[in-house]
Amino acid sequence: MGAHKIIQLVHPTQTELENAFNLFESSCSSGKLHDVARRGLSNSDVRLRTEPFPKVEMHDSYVYGVLASPTDVEDAKSEYFNIHFVVNASMALTVVWGVDETDAERRLSLSERISFTSSEEDSESAPGDCIVRIATVVVEDLENVLTDLHSHANQELEELESELFNLDGLSESSADIAERYQKVSLLKFEILSMNTTVEETKNVLFVLDQLDAVRLTPGVLFSKDQQISINDLLMRSRSLKAQRADLEDEVRLIFDRLESIENQRQTKAQLRLGSVASILLLPALIVGFFGQNFNNTPWGDFDPSWKINTAGLAVIAGIQFVYFRRKKWL
Repeated sequence: MGAHKIIQLVHPTQTELENAFNLFESSCSSGKLHDVARRGLSNSDVRLRTEPFPKVEMHDSYVYGVLASPTDVEDAKSEYFNIHFVVNASMALTVVWGVDETDAERRLSLSERISFTSSEEDSESAPGDCIVRIATVVVEDLENVLTDLHSHANQELEELESELFNLDGLSESSADIAERYQKVSLLKFEILSMNTTVEETKNVLFVLDQLDAVRLTPGVLFSKDQQISINDLLMRSRSLKAQRADLEDEVRLIFDRLESIENQRQTKAQLRLGSVASILLLPALIVGFFGQNFNNTPWGDFDPSWKINTAGLAVIAGIQFVYFRRKKWL
C-alpha cells in the first residue's frame, strides 16, 4: 500500500479514475466511495468551472473536499481550476480539473505545485500533507490574484485622482470615460466573482482546523505540525476576505471618481458653450439694434460710426473672453 499513499491525477480518463477509485476504496474501512465523492472527483458538475463552491465533508472513514484556484486575472474571466480530494489516514487521491485545453500550461504549473515526490509519498504524514499542500497553493493563488487586482485598482485610482485634480483641466473625452468604465467593470466583476470562493475557502479551512481531534481509521488525519499549518492558512483566508471587501470598496471609489470626472467634463463643456454664446450675444444685440429699418437711425450720417461700432464690438467681446478665461470657462 505504501506505493499508493498519494494518487494525483490531472484531467484523467474514465479508466484512470476507476482504477484510482478502486485503489482508494481498498484503503477505506467502509470499502466504498460515496456517489457524492465520485461525482465530484469525476467533474460531472460543469458549473464548478465558473461557479466553484469549495467544500469539505466527512464521509465515514475519509474526508472529501474541493478547493478552487483562479485561472488568471489578466483574462478578465471568472474561471477556476477545481482540485477535488479524498483523504483518509493512509491514502490521498486528488484530481485537478481545469476549464479547457487552452489552460494546459497554467494547469500543469498548478499540478506540479501540489505534486509529491516518491520519498514524500512514502511518509506517514503524506495524506495530511496532501491537504495542507493543496490548501496552501489555493490560498497563495487567491492572494496573488487579489494582489494583482489591487495593483490594477491602485493604478486606475491614481490616474483618475491625477485627472480629477488636474489644474490644467480635464483631458478625458466621453470615449475615454466609456473605455475606463468598461475596464473597471471587468475589474469589479472579477472581484465580485471571488466573493463566494474566498468565503467558502475560509469555511473549508475552518472545518479542517476543527478536525484535529477527529480520528479516522487507522490513525489521526493531521499531525501537530499540519494542524498549525491549517490554522495559519485559516488566518490568511480571513485576511483574504477582508482584502477582497476592501478592494470592492476601492473599485466603488473608482466608479465615483469616474462619475465625478464625467460630471466635471460635462459641466465644463456647458460653461464653454455658455461663454461662447454670451460673447456672441452682446455684439449681436448691438448689431441688431443698429440694423433696425427706421428712417432715422442714430449716427446714420456720422462717418466714423462704423469704425467706432466695430471697435466697440471687439472691446466687448474681448472683455468677455478675458473674464471667462479667468473663470476657466474657456
